[in-house]
Amino acid sequence: MNTLLAPQRRDEPYQRDDLLSDTLRLSSRDTRTTLFDRVALHVGLRLLLWSTRNPRLADDRHRHAHARRHHEATVQSTRAHQRDALLLAPRQ
Repeated sequence: MNTLLAPQRRDEPYQRDDLLSDTLRLSSRDTRTTLFDRVALHVGLRLLLWSTRNPRLADDRHRHAHARRHHEATVQSTRAHQRDALLLAPRQ
């Protein structure tokens, strides 16, 4: 914290009207934000979020490849089981 900009304590009672230094006084306060500033803040936030993302394939390619092979093997096994069940089922 920069203590040079903080309000200074005055021990004299007759100087109470000047409790805040000139650097802390605001001449006017603009309460509205312009459209350009809002768009810039929105774009900046999106860029920050995008730059810190963790893509699915970038985190662990080996784990993703193993999960994909396991899923394909499961699907093929299920299809083979269903095919065998249909072939062995008695026809009426």
